[in-house]
Amino acid sequence: QRLPVGDERLQVWLVPAVIPAGEIVVSGLRDAALREAAVSATVFDQRRLGAADNHHFQDLAAGIPNLNWAGSTSRPRYFQIRGVGERSQYAGEGAPNYSVGFLMDDVDLSGLGSAGVLFDVDQLEVFKGSQSTVFGPNSMAGQINVRSADPDEEFGGPVQLTVGSDALQRLSGAVNVPLAESLSARVGMLSARSNGFRENRFLDIEDSNRRRENLWRAKLLYADGAGLRVKGTLFFANLDNGFDAWALDNNEELVTYSDRPGQDKQETLGGSIRAELPLSGLGKLVSITSYSHTDQTYSYDGDWGNDSSYDAFDETDRERTTVAQELRLLNDDVAGGSAAAGLFYKDLEEKDRRNGYLFERSGTALNSTFDITDVAVYGQYSRSLRPRLSVTLNGRADRYDIAYRGQTVYSDPDTTILIDEQEQAWLLGGKVALVYRAASSASVYGALSRGYRPGGINQHPRLAAKNRPFDPEIMTTLEVGGHWSTARSTTALTVFHARRSEQQVSLSQQQVQDDPLTFFYFTANASKGSGNGLELEHRHRPLTNLVLRGTLGLLDTHVDRYPSPTKEDSTLVRGDRAAAHAPEYNLSLSARYDHPSGLSGRLELTAADGFFYSDSHDHRSGAHQLLGGSLSYQRGDWQATLWGRNLLDERYVVRGFFFGNEPPNWTKTLYESYGDPRQWGISLSTSI
Repeated sequence: QRLPVGDERLQVWLVPAVIPAGEIVVSGLRDAALREAAVSATVFDQRRLGAADNHHFQDLAAGIPNLNWAGSTSRPRYFQIRGVGERSQYAGEGAPNYSVGFLMDDVDLSGLGSAGVLFDVDQLEVFKGSQSTVFGPNSMAGQINVRSADPDEEFGGPVQLTVGSDALQRLSGAVNVPLAESLSARVGMLSARSNGFRENRFLDIEDSNRRRENLWRAKLLYADGAGLRVKGTLFFANLDNGFDAWALDNNEELVTYSDRPGQDKQETLGGSIRAELPLSGLGKLVSITSYSHTDQTYSYDGDWGNDSSYDAFDETDRERTTVAQELRLLNDDVAGGSAAAGLFYKDLEEKDRRNGYLFERSGTALNSTFDITDVAVYGQYSRSLRPRLSVTLNGRADRYDIAYRGQTVYSDPDTTILIDEQEQAWLLGGKVALVYRAASSASVYGALSRGYRPGGINQHPRLAAKNRPFDPEIMTTLEVGGHWSTARSTTALTVFHARRSEQQVSLSQQQVQDDPLTFFYFTANASKGSGNGLELEHRHRPLTNLVLRGTLGLLDTHVDRYPSPTKEDSTLVRGDRAAAHAPEYNLSLSARYDHPSGLSGRLELTAADGFFYSDSHDHRSGAHQLLGGSLSYQRGDWQATLWGRNLLDERYVVRGFFFGNEPPNWTKTLYESYGDPRQWGISLSTSI
């Protein structure tokens, strides 16, 4: 029926809905659209990050295909991607070299992921597979990249208050401040506290495993009409967390009995300056300068009990300072294609001061320093071979120098052992990728890459000199994948095969049966290893207001047989099994419905297979499934959210050790530590 304009019977209803728009851009030597990038990446934008009150990277990890993390710290900071990655860095265990890198606003926080709070984050990127040619030696298995929100030209910003179970209290806020026509600033802070889900019955307290997490950030952005863009970021993370997560009886009630609970404290001051300068006829020069200084204390009650006749306590104070400078030249008109070339320099100094009983309990303290210098040159070239087919070639060469100075103090005050070792190596990597754009909304790619992890120096003072150094590891990966999108759905699929040569394995063994602190840490090069798998991410909108998401990671890893020394000066043969902390599957399924009234609901199921705890024994965790969800109501700039995690209160294990810790027989026993139980909260947010 046709109605004239102005007829009272004519009514127009406006329904609020999110319309898919814009392009997801991911970091690299050149920023690129995700659907055209030859990489397997999981990306969270602002909306997904805020969907269920995600406070820390830990809250998102279960939904990322083929990503896992190791417990025994107050927050995850040691990650495994595709079954490759470290599980700890105890004093005496080795240098700060990592297989999975962690960047926050261009500042390298690899191994310091406890600072990965998601306050005021604009985008989170998780790259899977070797990224050495882009991010350097700390990214053989993958890279985690956190980018906070940049300043803009309008005054205002978000504010959020959260309260919940486990004595949760959290307050955060950020504000943009325009300073001039081309200059703006953004400042923000977050303060969070909770008890940490443990009850210490010996001390009669509920916060021995507490979390006290604070972050302050300031950013300054200058951008003029000529293309000059300079961004400065300064942040300070202060994590005053406790650590009391283990009990001799492995009880699922999350009760501990320690008389001397530990700490997991971290203070990190970090800053970066990223400048982009157009060069007439030469393209664009990008300069990235970064600095960070971290003071960290990690301690624990080694006996996990309170028997006065048997007491073991261990504490490590760690100080790390990192300075890095990168210069990158980008040009879009080089021999019919685009090119990038760059220089990179990093200097890292890490000092450990460990007090306790170590190295067969004969040592009482370890004072050690690692000095690491990395100088690299890299390049990339891309061009079209046909109208829809393009090729990208890149390569990188790192000159990696590592120096170690260690002083072990023994119970006899006149006895010390001094070690002064240095190793240098060239690390060479590269990648070739073909991308075929079948249509504007579909592309497929194939890529062959070579990544690397540096070698290092074993710290045990009584090792033979020939057994102290270990070699770099090389990983060669073949990937085939694609990205597809329609008006209602997007899909990303990758299958891969990886071969590891000179594979580094981290071994530990209790040297004295009746002493839990006499672990011997040793990194060795196994012969070879492999990994095969699949990563799938799918998003579908069957109705205007309903969004369904699913992710799946499948993984098959294998470590070849290799010899392992024992305390009896004999040799065991290990390997011939899957890698540690490498579950064969993990998945997530979620649904979100947004009603026109402002009410919305979200439900998510995550699941993961069990995994081997360590390279040194064959005990495994069990599979687990976790259910979470949220219910929100938005009116204008105000939003209230009721959320919950692990709603069925399932106990799942995040770390396991196998050793003797109970007198008088000191029988080797499997001890397990659990992830967070059920938690719920209410968040109120608005904009100023």
